[in-house]
Amino acid sequence: MRKNLNKKLGVWEKDKIIRGDNKVHAEDYYCVRCYEEKKLIQAEKFWPNVDIDIKNYPYCKKCIDDLNLDLMISMYDLP
Repeated sequence: MRKNLNKKLGVWEKDKIIRGDNKVHAEDYYCVRCYEEKKLIQAEKFWPNVDIDIKNYPYCKKCIDDLNLDLMISMYDLP
């Protein structure tokens, strides 16, 4: 995606970016997982985006795929 990297993106839980529609969008932030590794990758979506008591964080597509795979492995206890 990386289309908005010409502008400065926010860091989750440090910057509060609210658009004109009064909503927070994942695309306005760096991926939290990549940012921890000093990589400035634009987030694409919040994950996990389900209606449960788990906090959502902005992640890039690659990290979401990795997290989904990790979740599936842990659910089925695959080696």
